[in-house]
Amino acid sequence: MADKPESTSGGGVDRRGLLKYAGAGAAGVSLAGCKVRQPTTPTPSQGNPRGTVTGNRSNDRPLKGKTIRIGSLAPQPDSFPIGQSIWNSMQLATEDVNDSGGVAGADLVPKSGNTETSPATGRSEFLRLVQEEGVHTTFGTFLTQVTLQCFIPMRDTKTCHVTTAAAGPKPARIVSQRYDEFKYHFRAGPINSFDLAKAEIEFLELYAEQLGWDNVAVLIEDIGPFDPFAELLGENIDDVVDTSIFKRSSSGTTNWTPLWDEVENAGARVCLIAQALTGASAVKQWAQQERSFEFGGISVPAQVSEFWKSVDGACEHVFTMNAVTPQTTNTPRTQDLVQRYQDTFDTVPVYSGPITFDAVKGWRKAMESVVEEKGLRRVPTSDELVVAMENLTYNEGTVLPEFSFTPKDAKYAHDPPWSSMQETGVPVWQQWQLDEEVREDYGTMHSFAPEQNRSSEYTYPDWIDYPSGHPATQ
Repeated sequence: MADKPESTSGGGVDRRGLLKYAGAGAAGVSLAGCKVRQPTTPTPSQGNPRGTVTGNRSNDRPLKGKTIRIGSLAPQPDSFPIGQSIWNSMQLATEDVNDSGGVAGADLVPKSGNTETSPATGRSEFLRLVQEEGVHTTFGTFLTQVTLQCFIPMRDTKTCHVTTAAAGPKPARIVSQRYDEFKYHFRAGPINSFDLAKAEIEFLELYAEQLGWDNVAVLIEDIGPFDPFAELLGENIDDVVDTSIFKRSSSGTTNWTPLWDEVENAGARVCLIAQALTGASAVKQWAQQERSFEFGGISVPAQVSEFWKSVDGACEHVFTMNAVTPQTTNTPRTQDLVQRYQDTFDTVPVYSGPITFDAVKGWRKAMESVVEEKGLRRVPTSDELVVAMENLTYNEGTVLPEFSFTPKDAKYAHDPPWSSMQETGVPVWQQWQLDEEVREDYGTMHSFAPEQNRSSEYTYPDWIDYPSGHPATQ
């Protein structure tokens, strides 16, 4: 296998990078026309913002009359789908919590922070939410560099943060190595980059032969968050499938023709990509040039429902990993959330939405367990919450039927434990397909693997001339 990845220390993506992303694909499409529901929770009172007493204490719920604030750390929550999904889903989860009695009786109020995918901005927004808005716990962060910039203020303020959109393994490793300082960090999802690579290896082991992929090319965007993924995938993929190309592609690539020539000349049946900041131009040129290989892997832009429109349907047959799709039923609650989100915001959530929704609900369970076990009439401290989160098992999720966190002595502490795609049903592998039964003249994000989350069979581009006996001809 040629061009194995080298170890790099790629930096974060600044606001300029986000704007470049916005111009590249639907993950940056403005959703200004979407309805944005404001939280229906009470306006916080003045005074001590954490656990403020706003009425007479009642014996029916131990924290009745108090207000607890939580913060969303999301990139451009008014326009960027990953950020929108974090913030919107936090609002939906908050409504559920308050409609079912609050947090042991306390009213829950969500507060929004805009990280702009900038590490420095993420740090300042974390501090603003904690020091000025008085939030008890923060949720979100997209890109691991942003998460890491919150670590020192998280330690200094003793504030818990639950990551719901960044996959880099470094935060969990730091928790393992410096637990007493950084025990306040948890990740509800996605699974970390090493596990994503393991999931792709498992996927190839199970499906490459079925799909006719006897030769693959791999192109991984050359940004820091993909370094662990590229490292583990590069070390293991040759044991599973013949790999003619394995290289990193620039996040600034606009002319994909030379790369597509290289993939085609190598005889690859499929090009496995990992893309976060590129997408539209790669897909358009692949389809318009009717390349002789299939295309997909990890594409953040392709996880967004508006992607089809932004590339004029050129993404038909493109596939990507995802946590959920608008069609999957990961758990009995998945479709309820998808439909509710769509009814409220006129779009469907990206992966960061269901993960954030589940994280807030799980956090509520942990908070209430502290109140009950200790007989508290006050809001639990972050140190008390950490212990409860370490012992949490939440079995009412939308992504997984049950989730918890790895123990503090694990190599990657406070991460979501993951065993295999077959056992957990995630990640799901979605493919853009035309399905008139779902929607006319617009693509559907169907899942074709694993079996328990399959909503359609895999489809092949009709312009590729497949040899006799290939699965596409059967």
